[in-house]
Amino acid sequence: MERHSKYFVLFLIILFCCYPDGSDDVEEPDIVYTKYDPGFDFNAVNTFALPDEVIMVEKQEFNQTERNEPDFISRAHSEIILNSIRENMLRLGWTEVGKNGGPDVILLPSVATSTRIYYYYDWNYWYWWYPGWYSGWVWYYPGYHYPIYRTGYTSGSLFIQMTDNRNNRASNNVPVPWSALIIGVLETPRSHITQHLRSTIGQAFDQSPYLKKPI
Repeated sequence: MERHSKYFVLFLIILFCCYPDGSDDVEEPDIVYTKYDPGFDFNAVNTFALPDEVIMVEKQEFNQTERNEPDFISRAHSEIILNSIRENMLRLGWTEVGKNGGPDVILLPSVATSTRIYYYYDWNYWYWWYPGWYSGWVWYYPGYHYPIYRTGYTSGSLFIQMTDNRNNRASNNVPVPWSALIIGVLETPRSHITQHLRSTIGQAFDQSPYLKKPI
């Protein structure tokens, strides 16, 4: 458990999540999983920030002594992912601000590049960008059941986590009230990748109605 406290969950292999068509096979392509903390007040948060890149998770631990930044996915794919997340958040009534503008939440997208999944990856992957980051932070998922692990993810799976950025200096724990997992989306044929990314990311937000701001 001490080891687990050093890493935050990359893939919530999800028992209590929302997904289309009732499938429970995590190896099935085009599956979009979402999970949220039912005790979190999404109406109390209104602004969000996004990083400039989408990171690649290649192994469990990130050796910060060897490099200052992780590897990133291609700029073309990164722009599609980030713009799709942005468009959906704006569509749901959120307001985007810069990372130093005091965003209520921050959305962190990452992509697994291996067919073998590492269930935890080092929080240092985000050291290069996350505002106010300091050593010792732990990311946790309030209200979540402890994740159930399975193997068999395809490479190119996209993970999006929303962190609560309010008053996060008061504790080493940074809550993650919402997350989404899209299985193997970047393994889509190149001719369809843009449409597929936009469609599956949109589906993640569509099946999360609690994210919509009241009119």
